[in-house]
Formats: sequence, C-alpha cells, structure tokens
Amino acid sequence: MFYLCVGMDDLIGNKNLISLEKGRYLDVVSLENADDNYWGNYQRYDFYQVMWLKEANKDTSYLLDFEEYCLKGNQVLIIFPGQIDRMDVAGKKGYIYAIENNLFFEINLRLQSAFLNGYYGNVFLTVDDNTSQILENLTQMIETEIVGDNRLPLLRSYMEAFLFYLVSLFEQTDLYKKSEDTKVGELMRLIDIYFIDHREMDFYADKMNLTSKKMNMICIKGTGKTVKQHIQERVLLEAKKEIRLGRKSLKEIAFDLGFNEAAYFSRFFKKHTSYSPREFRCLR
Repeated sequence: MFYLCVGMDDLIGNKNLISLEKGRYLDVVSLENADDNYWGNYQRYDFYQVMWLKEANKDTSYLLDFEEYCLKGNQVLIIFPGQIDRMDVAGKKGYIYAIENNLFFEINLRLQSAFLNGYYGNVFLTVDDNTSQILENLTQMIETEIVGDNRLPLLRSYMEAFLFYLVSLFEQTDLYKKSEDTKVGELMRLIDIYFIDHREMDFYADKMNLTSKKMNMICIKGTGKTVKQHIQERVLLEAKKEIRLGRKSLKEIAFDLGFNEAAYFSRFFKKHTSYSPREFRCLR
C-alpha cells in the first residue's frame, strides 16, 4: 500500500491520520490489488483521493462520513482530507489516486473549480466510454512515471488533465446546472474551516458580508436547513468520526471540539443522535 500511518497531532490536532509516505506527491493503487483488511476498517486521511470505480460486484455498500452509498460501475468520486470511509474491495475494479494537498491546491489554482474545492460535497460522477479511455491512458502514464523518474512536473500535468476531465463531467450534471447561488457553497466551506471555534451566526455573516437574516434565508432556500443546523451537523460529524476511530478518550474529543465539559458534550451528542457517545462507540 502507498499509505503510511503517522501522528499528526502537531499539524491538525488529530491522532494517527493516514498520510502519504514522505516525499510522495501522487500515488495510485488498483482496487483489485488492495488489501481488504485495510479498506474494511474505518480510516481517515490527510490528503485528497479520487476513487474511480470501473466495476462493482458483490457488496456494493460504501460508507463515507457515516452515510451509506450504493456503488455502481463507471463512477468516480473525490474524497476530501479529513473524511472517514470504509469499503469492501472484493469484487471491485478500478483505482484509488492519492494526491498530496499542496499538489491538489496548485492544480485547482489553475482549474478554479468549486467542485474540486468541495463546495458541492461528495458527488458521484458517471464516466462515459470516451472519458474512461482518456482516464485510463492518463493513469498508465501516471503509474509509469511513479515507478520511473517520479518527476513532479509530469505528474502534476497528468493529474491536472485527469481532474480537468472530472470537472468537465461535473459541469454536465444537473447539480451544476441547477446551482444558482454560490454563497451556499461558500458558507459550507467557512463552516468546515471554523466550526470548532465559531458556532455563532454573526461570525459567518461577517465573513460573507451579509446580515445574519439574509445569510440564513439563503441557506434555507438552498439547503432546506438553517445555518445553526449545518454547524451542529458538522460538529456531530466530527464527533462521530473521532468516537468511531477510538484514538481519543471521550473527554479529549469533547475538549478538542470546543466543549468545556465532557458532560455537556454527552448531552449534546445524545440530543442529536439518541445515543450517548459511549453507546455510539460500541455500535457496529
């Protein structure tokens, strides 16, 4: 495997995220050769991934941030840093591309895609036959370069072309065509950055140069939920990830998420999930 478990406490306050090996900017693994003992457990990553699923037989269930998806063939998905997933790789063909954060950022500076920024969340894209052949050719060039000279300029250009085709696929979807207000995507990005330290609406309204009322109206119109609901859901998602990974005590999780007391965190968690943190940790 191309992943390496490392302690990341000093960088982002989380323990034992999965990181790329030192000096790696890009790597590829085929799902046929993947270790199911690895992929079958919850894992959390500190880099971007692209999953290109060419064939999906047997168990098609895929858990991403505790949402269950049914996988199909000819699909591609971007998995963002900090997300947690679990998958049975048996009966599946395709590739996982691991992309170092700075490299992904540099590529998107040129492509300028809200899709790559994650504003639309996790979107499963259908790959047509023509695009599939192009992506296969690019994958072969990436793999050849990785086992050869591993030259960053070439890897960057190949991956930029790969991501360009994904952006093109996204821009053909109804989700992109029906997207009227980029402010919703911007709000989701801000919540993802600041949700631990800032739970008040005024903070986000100031960041977006809007009144709290106007921002909340835009949010409800675009998502059907209030800003407060989105902030709470982001806190809960982070709590679920840390509880399920089991690498921190419940007290540590509560403190890291901005709760002054573990008891307050437990009440908050049970109110919104119907489970106590301890009960959730024991769920299968």
